[in-house]
Amino acid sequence: MTVHPGPAAMKAGFANPAAAESKLQIRQVWAHNLEAEFAWIQHAQEHYPYVSMDTEFPGVIHAPSKHHAELTPPERYAGLKANVDALHLIQVGLAFAATAHSPPAVAFEINLREFDPRVHRHNPDSVAFLADSGIDFARNRADGVDARELASLLMGSGLVCPGDGNESDVTWVTFHPNYDFGYLVRLLTGRDLPDTLPEFLRLVRVFFGGEVYDVKHMVSRCRCRLPGSLDGLADALGVKREAGRSHQAGSDSAVTWDAFRRIRDEYFAKEGVRGFAGVLHGLEFDLDLYLAAEGDEKSEGGVITAAPATGNGSSNRPAVAGNDNSRKVAPLPPRRTRP
Repeated sequence: MTVHPGPAAMKAGFANPAAAESKLQIRQVWAHNLEAEFAWIQHAQEHYPYVSMDTEFPGVIHAPSKHHAELTPPERYAGLKANVDALHLIQVGLAFAATAHSPPAVAFEINLREFDPRVHRHNPDSVAFLADSGIDFARNRADGVDARELASLLMGSGLVCPGDGNESDVTWVTFHPNYDFGYLVRLLTGRDLPDTLPEFLRLVRVFFGGEVYDVKHMVSRCRCRLPGSLDGLADALGVKREAGRSHQAGSDSAVTWDAFRRIRDEYFAKEGVRGFAGVLHGLEFDLDLYLAAEGDEKSEGGVITAAPATGNGSSNRPAVAGNDNSRKVAPLPPRRTRP
């Protein structure tokens, strides 16, 4: 039987983000502590509504025939879909902050078991790079989280699907998250990505709401010369990595949040960042205009099925996708902006 920490233990468990010298805590999530850690994640979501996210995956195996700068957003999405559908997620990182101006209070690094470099397709250079960065693929395979179980817990956590019975106030911050969202949408739906960019962006909105900020897009719109990588940007902005290593999802998610705060305060203090909400760098597309023009007729009422459950979980988890009892996801939420 899993014993979950009580409210008092949870309150004492996270470092006070306002306290001087408090070091960021990165909590490692494995199969053996998944449910206990998700109790912490749900507590964090309720008290720290600003969430930054990062993932790690085994590179790309399908390259475009043209230079990336020459591709249209639909062409970029086609390449993304080809890679995400063929590959496996390795890590998910989530960092939580109490306010729009406070540092992250805690981060979680969720290690998945699906990827095995001995049998699954991958980019060898990318996998070697991740191994050099400290990811232990053998341990992930032996002790990692089952993707279906993670999807079920995410669906019930309050982090995703705003409007699905509990209005979410989560603000998501990311860095060039096209592949991150691709892997998470595939995880949550339990199926390959949709064929078109508008369908994909619509699912991102359904699962993550309208308050999604891409730091890479913000960098591309500021009147400055800043590096294009997360590590380079952090160095240029004076953001320090408080815990963990580069190219590990928990640590990178925390750095992403601090980079967002710094670039917002230094380059967009007057005009704010609301105009950036919902725009992903390289996949720029006016989803609201598209939905208005199409009348959302192809969405079948804005309903999709949730990811499959493992069958050994509690009864309040989503049912297997495709069954008559599949859990329904609410229609597209309105786009809202807050920071």
